[in-house]
Amino acid sequence: MKVYNSPENWPSPPVGWQPHEGWHPDPAWGPPPPGHEFWIEVPEMAYSPEPGGKALTTTAFVLGAVAIVVCWIPILNILGFLLGLSAVVMAIVVLATKRRTELSVQGMTIAALVMGGASLIGVIAFQATYTSASNERHAASSASAVSQSATPSTNSTQPATSTPEPVVAVDGSAEKPHALGAAAIVGNEYQVQVVNVKLDATQEVVANNMFNRPPKGRYILVGLAVTYAGAKEGNPWVDLSPTFVGTDARQYDASACGASLENGAMNVPTLEKGGQANYQVCMDVPTGAIEGGKIFVQKTFSTNSKSRVYWGLR
Repeated sequence: MKVYNSPENWPSPPVGWQPHEGWHPDPAWGPPPPGHEFWIEVPEMAYSPEPGGKALTTTAFVLGAVAIVVCWIPILNILGFLLGLSAVVMAIVVLATKRRTELSVQGMTIAALVMGGASLIGVIAFQATYTSASNERHAASSASAVSQSATPSTNSTQPATSTPEPVVAVDGSAEKPHALGAAAIVGNEYQVQVVNVKLDATQEVVANNMFNRPPKGRYILVGLAVTYAGAKEGNPWVDLSPTFVGTDARQYDASACGASLENGAMNVPTLEKGGQANYQVCMDVPTGAIEGGKIFVQKTFSTNSKSRVYWGLR
């Protein structure tokens, strides 16, 4: 297969990057060396778009994420245990090799190790709780059967039905989102503010890095301010998941952007209790689904939709 070969006197692109349609080099880079070949043939098996250790780290991270989601589901938690164990082993292998990987890869490796270990503990705890609860239900059922057989039945008056109280929308819900700038607690560990939202940041995002690709729809930039209030330490880029809810009834998170940002979430250092950080995330949203949309933030991999906190666009 053929891969792009950047001239030595030009900036080095990320590993695996290929020029997209309409891309042109910066004239300030100067001309390439005479006879330079921009496309070279390499064996397909020898070409790897990821640096050493990153592919294994990514696999461990995905396995750990799936394991921690299914570890509380009966029957599936057996699969969660195996996935979590695989994630732990892969993460340990990457850390033990002591490769000089970039900070983001190291962070993903540690996150994969934590999630894999947590899923193993979760499966064990769930199995113990489930077994105990099952035994209690069986004992209660037996006792109830004995009591009913020994006590004659009597007619009882059916309790009067009551009219359910109307549901009142609370601040920060999808029905009543916070205004921009309002602070809210997310996951009991973070105070979060959606400071601002740029509904058309396409030009800004593309211009930030020469390797950023144009969006399929329109880039949206969301500015966040967070304060960690937990007892240990926090990594907002791992712990929190900002998501845009479009008027097309679809969700768009930061993974739909994939662009490099000047003040991106990956640049935020680990926070101790009371630590604060300001950063941006971007989403690639269809143009017709932006106006009237909402943004919510929740703990990453949370399966409880009630834990989401919503903000409006104004």
